[in-house]
Amino acid sequence: MNIAICDDNLLDRELIIDLFEYYFLNKSIAYNIDQYESGNNLIYEIEDGHPYDIIILDIFMGKILGIEVAKKLRQLKFNGGIIFLTASSDFAVDSYDVNADGYILKPISYDKLKNSIDRITKNFSTSSYRVRHRSNFLLIPYSEITYIESNNSKCILHRNNGESYNIYKKLGEIEAELNDSRFLRSHQSYLVNMDYIIEAGNQFHLSTGDSVLIRQRQLKDIRSIYLKYNEKHNSHISSVSQ
Repeated sequence: MNIAICDDNLLDRELIIDLFEYYFLNKSIAYNIDQYESGNNLIYEIEDGHPYDIIILDIFMGKILGIEVAKKLRQLKFNGGIIFLTASSDFAVDSYDVNADGYILKPISYDKLKNSIDRITKNFSTSSYRVRHRSNFLLIPYSEITYIESNNSKCILHRNNGESYNIYKKLGEIEAELNDSRFLRSHQSYLVNMDYIIEAGNQFHLSTGDSVLIRQRQLKDIRSIYLKYNEKHNSHISSVSQ
């Protein structure tokens, strides 16, 4: 889960981070927190496609009000959770216009923050795979994994947004950890998400434009597994080569 804290007060940001650490202490949800002093900087990151699940916004900071930041984020099609933390109740009504998940007055109450986070995380998919990215951990929803390939001493997880992540495990170990029917071991070096397959010939062709190898000695059996899965889930096959 990716979280952004936007507040021009360093002490408040550090307090919020401590509260999040306490919240996630006994939960099986990996998370990463980024800090912003300026609402404009946060907007720039969202414009660049940076994904966040929760954004914490102070109302009064710098030249732009937090409520205006939230309106801009919604205009940019940000559909994650927004929680306002502020010293004033003046904009509580306005928070409804941006579908805020919380409006909490400072000093911050952990219980109120927890209730707001609960409303967001209760629908957060548990079908996610945890990967290390730089110095942090990310949760990649299964639905966003297109395929995973084995490459020498590591595996590479490919995501539907074009990003990829190195995983220093064996492919068989990752397959066991995923343990999900949508993933097919089509080759000793490939694990493919069948939801992305659009053509099944001598290789699997994916909607992302990628191709995944099929073990040729088991070509018929592997394609049969895919066709049964596809039929069961009422998916569309654009072309199945014979």
